[in-house]
Amino acid sequence: MQLTEAYEQELIEQVQAGSDDALIKLCYFYRPLINNIKQKYFVRFYDDQDWDQDALIVCYQAAMSYEQNKGKFGSYFKIRLHNHAKSLLRYDMAYRRRAFAQATSLETAAAKGIEPLHQETIQLAEIPISEKFAELCTQLSDLEIKTLLIVLGVWHQEEVLQKLQIEQITLVRARSRLMQKMRKTLL
Repeated sequence: MQLTEAYEQELIEQVQAGSDDALIKLCYFYRPLINNIKQKYFVRFYDDQDWDQDALIVCYQAAMSYEQNKGKFGSYFKIRLHNHAKSLLRYDMAYRRRAFAQATSLETAAAKGIEPLHQETIQLAEIPISEKFAELCTQLSDLEIKTLLIVLGVWHQEEVLQKLQIEQITLVRARSRLMQKMRKTLL
């Protein structure tokens, strides 16, 4: 059966009335357009079934919002499908997903003979942090404890400088010693 304007309009009205069969028939007539879009745009992890499903959804949305006095349905559906494909591309190519686009699965790497990178891993301490922190506090001088309180935000730097009547460089050195002891004890 050929798609005439009258038959197309009848299918659109049936889709608007809720007929699934009419939607499938309408999509069938626009299969060449859908195949053209599939070939034109590449979206990672999208196969033919995904494209067909999206085309069906876009066709449904187009049929529901189509107004006959504003032009032909084919043009309207084509524009909507192109816009949908561009939205999929924008989503897929977003900056935050670039790493996924360049990633290779372990199965693919094994099939191609690519060895995964072996990086050293840092083992976390198995001693509870509260015990380690208590051990750290016993190793600290009074000035280093006050510096720790500054780092934690309990005291302000100016307050400690005035109270102890020391220079800022002394506090900077105490902070450096504190950080070294923290790395040695906690990590």
